[in-house]
Amino acid sequence: MTDDTDRDKLPGMRRGIERLFAVREVAAPIPGASHPYTVTLPADPEAPLDQLAELERRRTLAGPSTPAAAPMGAHLGDSAADETPTTDTRRDIASGAYLPYWALLWPSGVALAEALLVAPEVAQGKRTLELGCGLGLTAAAALDCGADLWVADIFAEALQFCRYNTLRNIGRAPQQLLVNWRTEIGRQACVAAGPFDLLLGADVLYEEEDIQPLLTLAPRLLAPDGVFWLAEPGRRASQTFALAAQADRGWRDEPTTYLRQWPDEDRPSRVVVHRFTLPAAPPD
Repeated sequence: MTDDTDRDKLPGMRRGIERLFAVREVAAPIPGASHPYTVTLPADPEAPLDQLAELERRRTLAGPSTPAAAPMGAHLGDSAADETPTTDTRRDIASGAYLPYWALLWPSGVALAEALLVAPEVAQGKRTLELGCGLGLTAAAALDCGADLWVADIFAEALQFCRYNTLRNIGRAPQQLLVNWRTEIGRQACVAAGPFDLLLGADVLYEEEDIQPLLTLAPRLLAPDGVFWLAEPGRRASQTFALAAQADRGWRDEPTTYLRQWPDEDRPSRVVVHRFTLPAAPPD
């Protein structure tokens, strides 16, 4: 865990994210939290997409010999990513294949945070990895529960906001990995940081092509008796994943459905939190 036990760094971190985006605050009271959380996020959710489009425009104008654009705001503090996954991540972002969804406070992240805080013993003292940390609300809840937390995201800006929001709300920040878990080199970086007792993911399955990589990665990340908590809002890919995890891989699932109006949302929506227990590995 990082040594960021004081809040003296927050003003400088705030200036850093405000150089990237105009920001706003969202109150996110969650049952079981040590206190009400406040999440800082870009005021315009389209701003990261506009920023990415501008990077691509500049790269195109400069010609094909231009190196892949680095993510903006790449101040990662204790990032555990070495140069190889970082370079791979920059290439993935520059290709335009991955869009900056991190800038919104997604209901799945709120639901997963609540699920953790209702059962803090699942994370307390446990080595935990969150794939796709986004703004850091789920990460704040995991830290509030006492997790030894690592977070991974493809966008450096997401890690920067996550670090700020966790330090602001909890007084601690997680270890960070700037990687794309959908690529083999990104998966290797995540596995190298493991094994983990708890794996977390909130709304990380968008496309059918994400299903098999995550089915394969989760067992590689988890220690024996480790568990995987996945929150999803009913996307086809995530539903297919849950069915395949049980039918094809033998994972046991204890799902909980939440239907409510979430912070920063204007209408109710449904989120399912899956609590997967993976079968024991066969003896060597």
